[in-house]
Amino acid sequence: TPTDLNNEGLEIVLVSSGAVGAGCQRLGIDRKDVTRLAHKQALAAIGQGCLQRQYDDVFSALNQKSAQVLLTLDNIASRSQYKNASSTFEELLKMRVIPVVNENDTVATTELRFGDNDSLSAQVAVMIGAEWLFLLTDVDALYTANPNTDPDAKRIEVVEDLNKLAVSTDGCGSKYGTGGMATKLTAAHLASAAGCKTVICSSKDPEIIRQIIGGDRSVGTCIMAISERPPKPTKKWILSISPKGVIVVDDGAKRALLSRKSLFAAGIVSISGTFSSQDAVQVMDLEENEIARGLVNYNSSDIPKLLGKSSQDYEEALGFHGPEEILYRYNIVRTSHRTGSLTVALSLNDLTTIPSPEGNRDEDSDSG
Repeated sequence: TPTDLNNEGLEIVLVSSGAVGAGCQRLGIDRKDVTRLAHKQALAAIGQGCLQRQYDDVFSALNQKSAQVLLTLDNIASRSQYKNASSTFEELLKMRVIPVVNENDTVATTELRFGDNDSLSAQVAVMIGAEWLFLLTDVDALYTANPNTDPDAKRIEVVEDLNKLAVSTDGCGSKYGTGGMATKLTAAHLASAAGCKTVICSSKDPEIIRQIIGGDRSVGTCIMAISERPPKPTKKWILSISPKGVIVVDDGAKRALLSRKSLFAAGIVSISGTFSSQDAVQVMDLEENEIARGLVNYNSSDIPKLLGKSSQDYEEALGFHGPEEILYRYNIVRTSHRTGSLTVALSLNDLTTIPSPEGNRDEDSDSG
């Protein structure tokens, strides 16, 4: 299917996470017995070659060129490395090559791991400016409850707003993979913020990908994007950075942020975490729903001194003159819809993440 879609003119990127699992199979080791980081990294080194060889054999038999791309959160967090990776994807896709992406488990530390295939795929979707993200799984769609245990569970065809979704995410990952339905929803939330539609569907019949792109909603679950406009490069990168802290805002500040305005200290209720100036932070509303992410202009020690104050009082409170905005609007990415009450929040704490390389590359333009 990837080859067929590529031949039809679509740009395809395949995300895989089976290096450690392939290493376990190669050595006859049960994945559950692998607990030490060094052990996992060694198995990833063994399995990565096996995994890529399998992909290369399959694609070569179909006369399709493929490439291997290994990523870590460290690559994403570095602005220069992020740009280089994005440029690499752009060139590969121009050459009609199908990149096969995997996390570089051999060098990734516990703190710098995507953690699951869903998170990695969302990151890649944001980086390349994908219009669609397909999360292929052993479940054919998103249901109101676990269909294996609840006979009243109903398939959800389309999700317009993930924050209004109330579903059961019971379940676990496969034997040789990581992640479950909760991670898929988290990945979809991130992709949605980047203007990418996400589909949760069965891996048994990949031909349905073509049907879904064509508008068929009789299979799978399609999760719509928050905005059809993908973020500009700076905001894409902001989505990709692991947040170092959380800023909780009042309703007035929330409305302003969702209207593409800057965040000022007067609208901040509280903060948590330890962060420096220009680190990424999450912005939450009073119901603990994430509404945005951004690069903060002050560190976590200074912001409490500014809470409830107008910008004219900043210098007196801090002893130095700083920016009026705590978060400048060009450095803010909305992760929630503007209208509607939010009832369910999906955490993005474990993600770090992408729109089209042909898009406008004006770093200072506000779009998202």
